[in-house]
Amino acid sequence: MDNNYNNDNNQQNMSTDPYAQGGGYVQDPYNNGGLEPQGSKGMAIASMVLGICAIVIGCCITYVGIVCGIIAIALGFNVKKKGLPGQGQATAGIVCGIIGLALGVLGIILAAVAGNSLKEWAESLQDGALFIK
Repeated sequence: MDNNYNNDNNQQNMSTDPYAQGGGYVQDPYNNGGLEPQGSKGMAIASMVLGICAIVIGCCITYVGIVCGIIAIALGFNVKKKGLPGQGQATAGIVCGIIGLALGVLGIILAAVAGNSLKEWAESLQDGALFIK
């Protein structure tokens, strides 16, 4: 039986030089192997962390949540615009920042609308026996 694997005629010419380099894959020094560009993901991480903080803090302390949300959105768009590493984290920071900003604004609106009625309700409770005078 004749197959191509055992034929000496079809084998590649192999060098007998022990110092010869193999014909393996050589990485292109200018392409960086298709990996992300070198650099820090600090701005992307900061955007994501501030976006998460904007959601968590925006429910309780609305003004701090709004500030964190605005900074998260600005940092995330800055990373996207410059093409820095950490694009996914920057996207998460933008989305969380928008959600945190919306929660903060909604909290301020609810406080303005419901604040007066809650004040009247609390004053009516003070006339009752629930509070010690």
